[in-house]
Amino acid sequence: MSEKDEQFVGTNTPRPLPVGIQEFEEFAKRIIEASGKYADEDSMKFALATAVIHADADKGALPDSYFINRLRKAAANQVASQVFQDIKNKQIAAQKAAAEAAAKPAEVTSQPAEATTSDGNTTQS
Repeated sequence: MSEKDEQFVGTNTPRPLPVGIQEFEEFAKRIIEASGKYADEDSMKFALATAVIHADADKGALPDSYFINRLRKAAANQVASQVFQDIKNKQIAAQKAAAEAAAKPAEVTSQPAEATTSDGNTTQS
């Protein structure tokens, strides 16, 4: 980390947004290092690029914490989305199993019927 970067670590001081590829690479590296690695580097850069694009139009400078929080939120959203999908897949599997069980005809057993005679003996017919 450069001396220039060190003066901003842990602060909410706005920093100019990156306007070149090299600046973006340095920006992304700094933010990813500060936030922790939630995903592969390309995914995190994608999320950062999205955060830059969605920042208010009147913001030419934002603090690192703005982007660190958005990376964490993006990671949380990804986990929550997976939880939704897992639950939905379980529900679909349960519905499918119930439909298959309901579609099966009831098994009929062909055992002879038992009858009791007047003297208390059991016979099969």
